[in-house]
Amino acid sequence: MSLVVLILATGSVWVQVQGHEEHDAHHWKHMAHELLFEKKDYTMQKINIAKNIMVFVGAGMSQATVTAARYYNGGDNETFAFERLKWSGNARVSAWPCRDTSRGTGPFCSFGSKTKPCPTWDEMVASVLESFDGKPILSIWFVSEPCTIRGFATTSRVTSGSTAALYANSPDSEWENDAAVNAGGCNTATVPDIAHQLIHSDIGKQFKGELASLDTTKIDYLLGLFDYDHLPFSADIGNGSDTPALVRMVHYSLEMLQKPDHTDGFLLFVEDGNIRRAHGQNKPRKAFDQVRHYANAFNMAKMMANEQNTLFISMNDVGSTLALPGYPARSSDPMGTAAGTSNDDALPYLGLSYATGPAHSHYYRAGVGRLDPMEVLQGVPNALERTCPALVPMAEGADGGEDASVYASGPWAFMLSGGYEQHFVAHTIAFASCMDGACDGAATLVLSWVAILGAVGARLFA
Repeated sequence: MSLVVLILATGSVWVQVQGHEEHDAHHWKHMAHELLFEKKDYTMQKINIAKNIMVFVGAGMSQATVTAARYYNGGDNETFAFERLKWSGNARVSAWPCRDTSRGTGPFCSFGSKTKPCPTWDEMVASVLESFDGKPILSIWFVSEPCTIRGFATTSRVTSGSTAALYANSPDSEWENDAAVNAGGCNTATVPDIAHQLIHSDIGKQFKGELASLDTTKIDYLLGLFDYDHLPFSADIGNGSDTPALVRMVHYSLEMLQKPDHTDGFLLFVEDGNIRRAHGQNKPRKAFDQVRHYANAFNMAKMMANEQNTLFISMNDVGSTLALPGYPARSSDPMGTAAGTSNDDALPYLGLSYATGPAHSHYYRAGVGRLDPMEVLQGVPNALERTCPALVPMAEGADGGEDASVYASGPWAFMLSGGYEQHFVAHTIAFASCMDGACDGAATLVLSWVAILGAVGARLFA
């Protein structure tokens, strides 16, 4: 067996990490804890504990997507609500552990390691999960205190993507049902699919228990399913539709979570998976409209909670292959204006393109080469259905592998500045909210100048 050796730079010291260590849960936990306590020393003042946690995930919302969506939704000077948060950073999503063949696991679990192709439930728990003060952690969702009220809202199937990572453990995100598990060559009698875990596992029983104990005089718990599949794109939802906008789902979720008798805080997870799906279909206008939809929901949440005791996080779990070539005219429509002219074929090119995806043949012809993209666009009367050039023809565009953008405000949000592995987000949430004793003094920390100078001196003269 070959040995892979990674060389990582930490300050002025080179640290050698052996490849096999990445499959050890303790490696990732140790990495996150070292960074936690390094960042904890950045402050000189007391910081509140994060009583409430809100995590918003725009799947596929790469930085290029945010930039183009600004142009599309308001012009160059537009700023989305999540961009106005005080701190921002980049989460690396390239590491294998804590990242299954789906996406979304990374921000919500504290570590991970490789499982065999057809693991049983017990084997998945033993392999992927770790112990936190002697208690098993599946995700931040269930490590939060038992009395903490929890909720989620999503435009995706509840068994899909990042939402599923809150409660399920699977080596493949596509294993949402037993047919998919069988197609993967595994036995459903020993390998539970994601939907089965939602209903029958110890995690799922907590949902059932909450619903079974529902007191209709108080309506303390709420479950709403509005479609058999993913919700339609926001651009396709007409006036008077029965399909609720994400902003409405968030509003009602927070009304439920913030009832006067819910005094111990809450955890709200919100995902918009339609940004990613629009990119996969090469429908950039729908993706940009979906970003606006997502930003409106985030803005609603921000207005309904207090930053003094609420940690707000907005991020993407995966990116897209969208690129923004050239320099289109200021405040121009990126899908309706040429960004420049090729000095090879003298044809204009758009300010948007995908590395992968459908519609490749709309812009390229065998034996002819590249077609005039402006003429191609004029041939599609419905602007929302217009595509842009894709370099590699695929039935569905691939996700992008660039770092995820993280925006944060509230208690201990500054810890999410800079660059870090994606699993560090889960550690920061646990630390900031003192989940299960994970804070190690975060709730009462006050650093003096003496402590700071002592720490600096120790580093300078060690």
